[in-house]
Amino acid sequence: MKTKKKNRFLTFCFSMMPGAAEMYMGFMRTGTELMLLFLGMIMIPSFLGLDGLAILAVVVWAYGFFHANHLASLSDEEFAQVKDDDIFGMELFRKGKKKIQGKSRGIAVLLILLGIWLLWKTGVDMLWQYRVLPEYIYELLFTISDYLPRAVASVLIIVLGVYMIRGKKEELYREEAIKDREQEAADQSGIQENPDREGEI
Repeated sequence: MKTKKKNRFLTFCFSMMPGAAEMYMGFMRTGTELMLLFLGMIMIPSFLGLDGLAILAVVVWAYGFFHANHLASLSDEEFAQVKDDDIFGMELFRKGKKKIQGKSRGIAVLLILLGIWLLWKTGVDMLWQYRVLPEYIYELLFTISDYLPRAVASVLIIVLGVYMIRGKKEELYREEAIKDREQEAADQSGIQENPDREGEI
């Protein structure tokens, strides 16, 4: 779909829903990802019982609103140069099989955990419907169903944070190592260029 500047008022109206204005202007990939991200920030925390994280949906909404209105304010020449790119590193969804396979272990773990939790919820609901266990057992099962997803999500968030910190530290170490090697190379080249001076010293 070809991107094209549209009616400014309608663009403003569509910008109330993240991604809709981008789709209206022809940025289908950007609009789709924004809309999925916004809805995900509402549904996933609710699904996991982490309602506080739904505040992130406000950030996505604000980004989508100002992004769409910024696009609408561009001149025709600037607008023509805007590409329908991915946002927030979401190229994983379109890079093909190799890209997904590179992240297959993490995705597999998340899918397994999600499947186990859904199976647990289904089993608890079925047992509750037929009342085959004592009342206190149901209370325990429902308590686990409420708190287990929060505990798992909390652990995953902590692991992700630690992973990001470690990755940042490793990146800094690599940069320092590169700088040290460059400095050593510069020192060596300086010595080779001035051998007589080195002898005098």
